[in-house]
Amino acid sequence: MADPTSATSLAPGGRPGFRPAAPHPREQERICSLHSLQVLDSDHEKRYDDLTRLVADIFDVPVCLVSLVDEDRQWFKAHCGLDARETSRDLAFCAHALHEERFFVVNDATKDERFYDNALVTGPPHVCFYAGAVLRDSSGLPLGTLCLIDHKPRQLSEAQLERLVRCAALVENELIQRDALLAERARATLQASIDPITGYSTRRRYLQKFDSWLKGHSSDQTLQAILLKVQSSERWRKQKGINFVDGVLQSLSTQLNENFDSDELLKGRLNHDTLIILLPQKQAVSGMRWSRFVNQPWLLHLSATVRPTLLLCSASFTPGDTTAHELIEILEEELHGACDWAPLQKDVQVADLTSTLQLRIHLNNRFAQALRDNELCVHIQPIFKCGTLALSGHEVLLRWKEQDRWVSPYQMLRIARQAGLTEELDVWVLRQACAVLNQWQNSDKEGSADVLPLSLNIAATRLLEADYVDAMRRVLRLYRIKGQQLQLDISGSEDFRESPEPLVAAMKALISDGISFCIDRFGPGNDSLRLLSLLPAKSVKLHPSWIAQLQTDPRQARLLKAWTAALHALGLEAIAVGVENARQQQMLEDLGFDQLQGFAFGQPVPPTDSYQKWLINIKTEIKS
Repeated sequence: MADPTSATSLAPGGRPGFRPAAPHPREQERICSLHSLQVLDSDHEKRYDDLTRLVADIFDVPVCLVSLVDEDRQWFKAHCGLDARETSRDLAFCAHALHEERFFVVNDATKDERFYDNALVTGPPHVCFYAGAVLRDSSGLPLGTLCLIDHKPRQLSEAQLERLVRCAALVENELIQRDALLAERARATLQASIDPITGYSTRRRYLQKFDSWLKGHSSDQTLQAILLKVQSSERWRKQKGINFVDGVLQSLSTQLNENFDSDELLKGRLNHDTLIILLPQKQAVSGMRWSRFVNQPWLLHLSATVRPTLLLCSASFTPGDTTAHELIEILEEELHGACDWAPLQKDVQVADLTSTLQLRIHLNNRFAQALRDNELCVHIQPIFKCGTLALSGHEVLLRWKEQDRWVSPYQMLRIARQAGLTEELDVWVLRQACAVLNQWQNSDKEGSADVLPLSLNIAATRLLEADYVDAMRRVLRLYRIKGQQLQLDISGSEDFRESPEPLVAAMKALISDGISFCIDRFGPGNDSLRLLSLLPAKSVKLHPSWIAQLQTDPRQARLLKAWTAALHALGLEAIAVGVENARQQQMLEDLGFDQLQGFAFGQPVPPTDSYQKWLINIKTEIKS
């Protein structure tokens, strides 16, 4: 038993009457171990509370605590007979116990020179007797105590102290099990973060590491990326099994590791068929003999018909303000696009994405300013009735020219979504459309030709947003445009297939303002006739991919004829989008389409300042 009056190590400046314990010799290790348990400031747990109540009963004391000694406090995981959840470490008896082998006992603190004027002795909880059995972690470092407190002097026998130590062992077991559980969770998290086939980071972990790297480095530092993709991986999975594609990636990762082994590299498996390496330093990747990546014995023995084609792309770029998530999305999109144009030699397609990637990053960084400075513009594409080719309407198309290159609408919408500018962009396009209508109306005051409706594309979900609908009505009033002059082409209506009622209600509310609707991109993934029968639309634009398949699939004509008949049965007009030539035009008319739109009638062009000029230009285009 520790001598109740023996001197323990004093902290610097310790003095008789107030002697806070000195730090443990391995204090930093001890604190790290305690924090790693993630037990401090945790909620009450019944098993600890029950144990302290049981120990208090066994020893017939009013207070029993599970005390853990932190850097500047002692915190109580369980506290039977005491309301406080923590006290200052300077006052803690348990801090002295950390220097003992098994237990620390003070029989009468009022007569002990180290504690007699301690605030915990002179005031609540009026500690007189203290006995604490040391709690240790799995490596033997002391963390705190299971301690007994009484308000009167006490003395425990050797047998009682042994019993207290055994009770403390129960608490130790709980803490050690907690430690083991946390370690197991850490291992599971690590396994979930590491691809077992290649040893590279999984996508989620890779994005986290890339994001951390970007935050710690200059945004104008040049990075290099290498991406490797197994082409037609789904086909290989079906024909040869999942292990075949995994084997290819494993071989590729081994080859990459031999060429790129620096600790600075960020290596990841983005999905089932794509690997990526980012090189945050200058390292030559151009001129590499990429063919070595498929010149593996186990691949070469395969016949040409079952040997996978690889797409290997490299790129140098400066991140700027683009986030890790955005950069990876851009890289994947450019990688996908390279499948169509990268030259193929000996089962390998090789492409340098540097120029396109730099432009994409530039566009991301420039878009918000371009939108607010009105650098974007709209072009108008006419829509014609089948047979007579009489003009039936116009569609507003978003355009942006940057660095002498037209940016696709898809890219603009993606950039706007990432930047949180989708609503601002939608309102901007609406304002431009209404400005065109207003100018055309004012330029033709004699009314020699009625201005036909302008249609513009909008996401179905936008119609449920009160702010956007209010903005639409304000813009119409501002430009003195009647609702009948505006048609909304709705995309994404398939998201309401299960519960169409909110969309139907939103559409009907705008129909009362005179606005009409067309269901856009009806086709793959969006071909529910039941949904069409419920939506109050006037027409349907069939997906351009369905129209394009007329050239390659003889069955497509029968399918389109059936669809136009079904649309007519629902009272809807069928519009063919993407009409490229006169032959296609005639085929679509024969299949029952009501309206046509596409390059066969001319490219979309900026609106003229006069509606009459616009009509003349259209007629000239058709004749030519």
